[in-house]
Amino acid sequence: MREMLVVFLAIFALAEAQFKCKNMDGKDVDWFAAIKLPANIDVWNGRGFVYFDSTYKQFVLSENPLNSTKSAIGATLSQLYSSDPKTTAKIAYNDDCPGKEVDSGRGHSKGVAVFGLSGGFWLIHSVPNFPPPAKYDYPETGTKYAQSFLCLTLGIDNLEDISQYMRWSQVTPFITNMPDHFKLLAPHFEDVINKKSLGRSDTKFTLSLNFETVMHKKVNAFAKHKKFGADLWHDFIAPSLGTSMAVETWRNGAAKDVYDVTSVNLFGLTYASSKDHSKWGVSMEESTPTVCIGDVNRQESQFKRGGGAVCIRDQDLWKAFKKAVGSFNDCGVVPEKKSSKSKDAKKADKKAGTTGEKPEKKTKKPKEGSAKPEPKKKQIKEKN
Repeated sequence: MREMLVVFLAIFALAEAQFKCKNMDGKDVDWFAAIKLPANIDVWNGRGFVYFDSTYKQFVLSENPLNSTKSAIGATLSQLYSSDPKTTAKIAYNDDCPGKEVDSGRGHSKGVAVFGLSGGFWLIHSVPNFPPPAKYDYPETGTKYAQSFLCLTLGIDNLEDISQYMRWSQVTPFITNMPDHFKLLAPHFEDVINKKSLGRSDTKFTLSLNFETVMHKKVNAFAKHKKFGADLWHDFIAPSLGTSMAVETWRNGAAKDVYDVTSVNLFGLTYASSKDHSKWGVSMEESTPTVCIGDVNRQESQFKRGGGAVCIRDQDLWKAFKKAVGSFNDCGVVPEKKSSKSKDAKKADKKAGTTGEKPEKKTKKPKEGSAKPEPKKKQIKEKN
């Protein structure tokens, strides 16, 4: 039934708008990855970024800032606002939605997907309060720290795949649209829009998907439900890929086979992980040249949050990200419990409480950088 519907609707898809990732010239591209630079080293005051797609051998500095619709990310997301609601399925989700309260019960997940009958794009990112609901812009609150992006151009069959990913990740939608004819193409997309969770009888709380972009780049997507109760990177992604990894997120200490990046180097400019809000990982071995970009921190409190990451195996992309690892913690120790933390670790926790992380409760959002340290009895604040 579903296959017949796809063939039938393909006739009408020829005349509709094509939704795809866009490169730095505004042209269609199969996929791209990008890292926004932190404000302290960026000429665009926290809106500059480096870009990479299948036509490059290394990162390239974007000539347009993130708040411009001429940038790759701006051109891609402009399609979210210009799409026809009668023929387009779309969703923007963010655990830190623009103008809304933070809901710590939902997944720590951020992204945008726009699909027509012939396919669409999926953008995974790490930016709170983004994108805006009405028209494209980049928020001032997202300028201070480094951020990460991954865009994939996908076929219509993949809409159900990413719907399942979003369902397991327990995303928080704030822009949605779903015409009736998409319900058979992607049955679980409506569940995502309605925030329908897994059933009480479900016992599997991780999801691993393998699919391809329209130009046949192989993709691995990993999602975890909050009931998984463990670290996404160390307990799920690295074992699934069969490789050790260096991971850049809000840090929670090193562990065997997963090492925390402590500094990033791009174009000879180095910044510490304390200036980084991006969430990405790169395999340590060249025999498994894989890069993953996601939305979950390596932080103990996020063991109880949904979220995920999407991985691409590409030699040139891997080299670019591996080269960007300035230093990492390779001590190989499992994160200590709070009661056994060293003085240095406690100082790091105290420092983390002033880096702009939103508290995990429904409350009025503080401005970036204005959050106060938590009381000693509470866990350190998370980075959204």
